[in-house]
Amino acid sequence: MDEMLLGKCGYYCGQCPSYLHGDCAGCVQGNPDGVCYARDCAIEKGLLSCGSCPEFPCARIREDPKASLLSPLWLQWKASQRDGQARA
Repeated sequence: MDEMLLGKCGYYCGQCPSYLHGDCAGCVQGNPDGVCYARDCAIEKGLLSCGSCPEFPCARIREDPKASLLSPLWLQWKASQRDGQARA
């Protein structure tokens, strides 16, 4: 896997039809700052992807429908798992 093709939200651009057909340069190179919250936040924190963050999934990712391509139900479940581990 080419890490430069891993979208900051966790989506792998190397499997995306738009990228494969040459219609997109990928997450990091294809988007300017301010277009994608997950991308900007992960870059600011120096993370490979949003999922590497100890706060994942943060409130913004869970509540803003444009902040991630990930399923809102999965994000809710993941947050409950993280919160349950913090209490244990």
